Amino acid sequence: MAQVRTFIAVDLPPAVKMQISQIIDRLRPLSSAVRWVRSQGLHLTLKFLGEIPQEQLEDIFAAVQRGVVGISPFSFVLAKLGGFPNLRRPRVIWLGVPVGQESLKELQEQVEFQLAECGFPRERRKFSPHLTIGRVRSPRGIQPLLKRLPSVSFESDEICVDTVKVMRSQLLPTGAEYSALKVVALK
Repeated sequence: MAQVRTFIAVDLPPAVKMQISQIIDRLRPLSSAVRWVRSQGLHLTLKFLGEIPQEQLEDIFAAVQRGVVGISPFSFVLAKLGGFPNLRRPRVIWLGVPVGQESLKELQEQVEFQLAECGFPRERRKFSPHLTIGRVRSPRGIQPLLKRLPSVSFESDEICVDTVKVMRSQLLPTGAEYSALKVVALK
């Protein structure tokens, strides 16, 4: 039985990916201990499903379709760098969502509910809208980056959300490659 590594996401327009790539390019020389996300891989994850049987894809497509019912297109903005669990010892470096956060939370909650009805366990942690831009591989040599992060200012152009994508993630030696399996429109 073929397995497909799958997640649900909001994609970003090319212009915003370019803005984020410029910030990453400024941060990259400060630490080799961070694996930075390539511009084509930038997306806001609503739900990671993991390896699922290919036969289950149609159920997932239908669940996402039900999950967007009643949600009109909306906008959000990415800004302010942060880290999980914090910026003193980050494992993940991210951009926050100061504008449009409530709409993203509502969308994620509805999609999560519908996927739970299909047997996917709900997340234990509360959804915190963010965009991962880097993953820390080692705390060694990260101090110059950590000193610089609080002073980096960033605010993206407005991002219009009018679709949600069911994505495939293929792990390759060169990094993950993503492709859309289904695009579901908000109405």
